Amino acid sequence: MSLTVKPIGCYVAQLLASYGLDTVFGIPGVHTLELYRGLTCEPRLRHILTRHEQGAGFAADGYARACGRPAAAYVISGPGLTNILTSVAQANSDSVPMVVVASTPVRSSLGRRWGVLHELADQHGVAKSVLDLVCTASCAEDIRDFLGMVFEEFRRGRPRPAYLGVPLDLLAETTTLIAESRPSAVHAASLPTADIARAVALLSGAQRPLIIAGGGARAATAELRRLVEAVDGFLVTTAAGKGVLPEAHRCNLGGSLPYGPTRRLLEHADVVLAVGTEISETDTYAATKLTFPGHLIRIDINSRLNDLYPAAIDIRSDAQSVLAALALGVEQDARDEQARRVPQRPGWCTRIGDAAAIRAQIDVHLDSQSIRRRRGLEAIRAALPAGAAVFSDMTQIAYLGNYAFAMDRPGNWHHPSGYGTLGFALPAALGAKLADPQRAVIALAGDFGLQFTLGELATAVEHRLNVPVVLWNNSALGQIRDDMLAADIPSIGVVARNPDFLGLARAYGAQAVRSSSASQLTAALTDALALRGPTVIEVDETDFSWD
Repeated sequence: MSLTVKPIGCYVAQLLASYGLDTVFGIPGVHTLELYRGLTCEPRLRHILTRHEQGAGFAADGYARACGRPAAAYVISGPGLTNILTSVAQANSDSVPMVVVASTPVRSSLGRRWGVLHELADQHGVAKSVLDLVCTASCAEDIRDFLGMVFEEFRRGRPRPAYLGVPLDLLAETTTLIAESRPSAVHAASLPTADIARAVALLSGAQRPLIIAGGGARAATAELRRLVEAVDGFLVTTAAGKGVLPEAHRCNLGGSLPYGPTRRLLEHADVVLAVGTEISETDTYAATKLTFPGHLIRIDINSRLNDLYPAAIDIRSDAQSVLAALALGVEQDARDEQARRVPQRPGWCTRIGDAAAIRAQIDVHLDSQSIRRRRGLEAIRAALPAGAAVFSDMTQIAYLGNYAFAMDRPGNWHHPSGYGTLGFALPAALGAKLADPQRAVIALAGDFGLQFTLGELATAVEHRLNVPVVLWNNSALGQIRDDMLAADIPSIGVVARNPDFLGLARAYGAQAVRSSSASQLTAALTDALALRGPTVIEVDETDFSWD
């Protein structure tokens, strides 16, 4: 049997497709011509032209968040990689998979500082400074082995981006390797029974139990609800964990970790269970550490959690299986107590009142600007069908939305918490829409953040993507302005002249409308969701009224 000879660029494309990828985001360049030749011999892959490599990375991020499958991004050596690194770092911090394929200069020049085009002193090291899954291939076998390892990691570990560098001279070669995926290794599920038994004992005996749920708990909503109700404690989420319990559930404090009433509950909790979260600064949105006087139990698939919060019990496994075991154990302990005729004691949530009472303590202290933004969030929510996805940017209305935007399902509120970059919302939303065209998807951005990646509006128009963009315009870098004022620093560089956003939107070929009230915003968003193509809906915060 004769072996088929194929260019390395074709081999890369076919290998990606064999692992189920169907979309590549990117911008072709002189150093990726062979990668793009490869796309012509793999019909299972479609290419989406973005207007900036950062937009390609954010779009791949949004794509994976929407459908659970990674996309790829093709970038040139040097500036292509450095341009995409911001969005790759965002995906890495938020545990979102993607595959970045970059050209590099020829192998003989790497690290030699010959002054070749797009040269970095150490391109591999630049990628390694952001990611753990990094390879610069020296042969076709390296590509095969690295991608096999990457997709195995995607299946069984913490998902995150991977970087594959392919030198130009390797891209000019051919290979007879067969482009086929490796079968997934079989890993027998093994739960740490002793640790689970200890955790059950702590939870069953707790007088004041509290659970913190992050993005790693999104696939375990039923198990989490069962455990929360079994211990009759409170649950609070990170931004990534929003929706793991229905908003109105009596135990659900939502994304309220930054607020005083929830902090005080944490300080009084005798057992805190943190599941699927690193409990990092960007999970808590506070410069100071949380206070955990009680026992801390941690559940996470990540083998390297930060050491800010040492745990009494540290369980490294998937959330779903561990939470199911914990709920079963706590329920059994309760039945045993009943059998021994031990008097039933009310749980913490029952004793001090439902979570709604704690939320009311938070809401009563919101200032007038927060109330205005909350009404804007409610107006947006009123227009969205069930299951709609919101991709927000680093902007004040979204910071409030981490707590105040009602969300009854997990994985529908996407905020760039981990790395905290501007420019995420629009390209991530268009990536999500490409992944799931039937799902309602919107972007929520501020006036400065939108300008970081505004060019991706052209991509949305080009593909007629129904992605409404709600532009919350306060004509400033509002949070930084407010922080400067609070620190008694003169306002420097936080207020600038904005463009005519609606005129720009129309120039790109998008629809454009301005809303000045809650009812107008709901109506405009409802209309926009029925159109072909994107719509920019501008809301001026200073004159927004809540009818």
